[in-house]
Amino acid sequence: MKKILFALTLVMFFVASAFAGDIYFDSKWTLWSDADILIWTPDPEPALDIKEFCLSLRRSNSGIGIPKCRVFGEWERDSIAVRYANWLSANMDPTLDASYLKARHPAMSAKIQTLEDRIVLFIADKGSFLQIAIFDETANTPKAAGTVRKTSDKVALGDDIADTFFDRQTKRRLSKEERLKQAAEPDEYFKEVPNFRAWAGVSAGYAQAQFPLTPDDWYSSHVKSQVRNYRITKDSVSLWNFIDDSTPLFTLYAGGIWYGFIGGEIFYRYSSHKVKTDSKDTIYKELDHWDFYQHEVGLNVMFSKTYDPFKWLDIHLFGFLGFQYSFYVEDIELKDDVKKPSKAYSSRIRFEDVYKGALLGFGSQFVFLDHYAVSARTGMSSRGKNVYSDPTPDAAAEPTTIGASTIDWFISFGLEYHWSL
Repeated sequence: MKKILFALTLVMFFVASAFAGDIYFDSKWTLWSDADILIWTPDPEPALDIKEFCLSLRRSNSGIGIPKCRVFGEWERDSIAVRYANWLSANMDPTLDASYLKARHPAMSAKIQTLEDRIVLFIADKGSFLQIAIFDETANTPKAAGTVRKTSDKVALGDDIADTFFDRQTKRRLSKEERLKQAAEPDEYFKEVPNFRAWAGVSAGYAQAQFPLTPDDWYSSHVKSQVRNYRITKDSVSLWNFIDDSTPLFTLYAGGIWYGFIGGEIFYRYSSHKVKTDSKDTIYKELDHWDFYQHEVGLNVMFSKTYDPFKWLDIHLFGFLGFQYSFYVEDIELKDDVKKPSKAYSSRIRFEDVYKGALLGFGSQFVFLDHYAVSARTGMSSRGKNVYSDPTPDAAAEPTTIGASTIDWFISFGLEYHWSL
């Protein structure tokens, strides 16, 4: 019994393959609900039954509503359309794409552009098979072309054409105003690059001294250091010897790109860092908390490349190089029961007024419907202070500079709003 079922399945497969249509090319196009289908043929009579074909469309696509099918007599009586139909019948070939079948006569192009969301089904009888091409108002080339095997069964023939060449999804028919707007829109695979594209956004991320996939011993002196007696640490070169390097990061930013290539961005970043006090140092018994708030403002120069994989999605890949100024605001409090702080508290470590640094990184923006975007970026940032100064008679032999060279890695994810000029 299983062998019989298997054999019947194979037979049905080969029969279906024998009658399946052969598509030369098939562009994405819209099938409207309650569609008007105009049958256009250079032959004396259409090779398919018009009424049965409308029923085939309804069987193939339950969302099509009630389509209307008729012979396109207006074109069959027009000499220019007849000449183009005969030319199509003689030149359709599997090796050609749509551009070779373009309607080049201005009058014929004008006829196609005035279809007003009606669909033209071109059918040419070639004996054992039928040539098929589909036109709509969006292009003066066929949207789809191919062949189906000719059969005397009109129902099966209509089903074959409907299943092979017509989409199974429909959309609401457009109004006249909507058609004019759609005609003015660029092709979905080509968009004009705006003179200026701008955005504003907010992001959250994370920063740490250690760069991913790099050895731990590069950072151990910074990450594991602790501050004793409010000011003593093994090394003062990096700020991370005094305050915690790993912290959440929040950013406000706005920027723009000129001609889809080069642009700039201003930003403000905020993070909070705890001082890495030595828990074994008893002097900290008087201390309630000791933190530094990091505020940074800066400017990035950006280089961008745009990809349009879908009509509703733009992807902007970018690299950036910039500079920043970093300010640290101290937040320190003693415990409530401490009346007078220790001498070390009064002479604790002090950071510089401002640190200068650079940023380098890359990222991407995913823009939906031309305005709403999510973004991701990663890179490195630095901040430092010049360790060299003109000698004075009062200068110490080896002056201590806090944070002469501080570098970290960061990653962030943002929400953005875009607009174009």
